[in-house]
Amino acid sequence: MKTFKIISFFIASLFLLASCDKIESDENGNYVVFSGATGTWYDSDVELPAIQRAMVEKYTGVRCTNCPAADNVIHTALDKYDDKLIAIAVHSGRFGEPLNNEADLRTEDGTAWFEYFGIVSQPAAMVNRGRSGNSWDLFTPTSGFDDRIDAIVNQDANVSMQIISAGEENGKYNVRIYLDYKDVVSSGQTLTVLVTEDDIHTTQRGQNTEYTDYAQNHVLRQVVTDTWGMEVSSDGMPGTKRMVMLSFELREECIPQNCHLVAFVSNKETREIINAAECVLQ
Repeated sequence: MKTFKIISFFIASLFLLASCDKIESDENGNYVVFSGATGTWYDSDVELPAIQRAMVEKYTGVRCTNCPAADNVIHTALDKYDDKLIAIAVHSGRFGEPLNNEADLRTEDGTAWFEYFGIVSQPAAMVNRGRSGNSWDLFTPTSGFDDRIDAIVNQDANVSMQIISAGEENGKYNVRIYLDYKDVVSSGQTLTVLVTEDDIHTTQRGQNTEYTDYAQNHVLRQVVTDTWGMEVSSDGMPGTKRMVMLSFELREECIPQNCHLVAFVSNKETREIINAAECVLQ
């Protein structure tokens, strides 16, 4: 079980519209200090725009010969959809076994997801952990999947989200997540917060070739919450605004300036993602 500590946060403003903001002083050079127990939900008065985002979750590995092609497709989609699309790359399974005694990019949480979703071939992907009938909507992301993204982002959010990196303090990174309910969400929800890292150079197998200096991006490095998230304390009614503060130690081998924080709210029963947000780690 992952645990949370008691921390202090410096907040520049309570009205925050972007998906990621750095904590700075106000125009008078003052900070508003909020102290509270991490992992505890609080009422918030932060109003957010009803932006719906999609998260593509790719299961990959350095031994996966079709994964470089999938990377190209996903990068094209990220360029097209900008901040409405978030990507995470989950190195997992036997195709995730490192080459040439390099670092193992697999994680315990990623392996748990890999097994739960029944991944049998790679690359495999899901968008917002969607379902197709009684099965997970798993697909091979070596060709465009705009239809799946459009079905999600071309609608208003039931729950608007914002994640903020609140800086490093005593060796720990602080993060705040805001939720703003725009419509009724009748199901229970969980919040998952994780760290991804870009520009990790490894050997990567491709079709009839092997890349010796391949840049791995959006790599899942750690999950800050429990594997399947923490319970959201909310009645799910329109107008409800909630926030939570978390603190964590970044894995020693991670390069902070290459890392992002990703948060998503899921249906507690079905695991389907309701909305997501991303922020540079600062």
